[in-house]
Amino acid sequence: MLMSEKVHAADFVPLNLSIDFTAVLMQHMEWRERLTNHIRGAVADEWAARDATQYDRCDLGRWLRSEGHSQLGHLPVFRRLEMAHAEFHYYAGAILAKALLKEVAQADEMLKNEFSQATRRMLIAINEINELTGKVH
Repeated sequence: MLMSEKVHAADFVPLNLSIDFTAVLMQHMEWRERLTNHIRGAVADEWAARDATQYDRCDLGRWLRSEGHSQLGHLPVFRRLEMAHAEFHYYAGAILAKALLKEVAQADEMLKNEFSQATRRMLIAINEINELTGKVH
């Protein structure tokens, strides 16, 4: 959370969110292992880089574009989550493209850096939304 966006009592928005953040985070955390397997050549399936960049096709992406946007779209933290989620999928696609081209070192570096940073920003934003909405597990 940015220093200028400290949570105040007036910012607390008790909502019944229609998403299980724990489940969607676990789904996204599984991507790291799957991407690693593709980088190492340990997976035979064709996972198209274009498909990985489709950030609005997973559960979190659909929620962000529908109920999430209507409930929380006015909040800066929501916009940060949208951005981090889009970056997550962008880098997943870029990593897959490099892996398919056998650019293992570049794919691995991107996984460790940009992809990990996007994942971290996504996690931070979700935690902030949980605090703002009272959805703390």
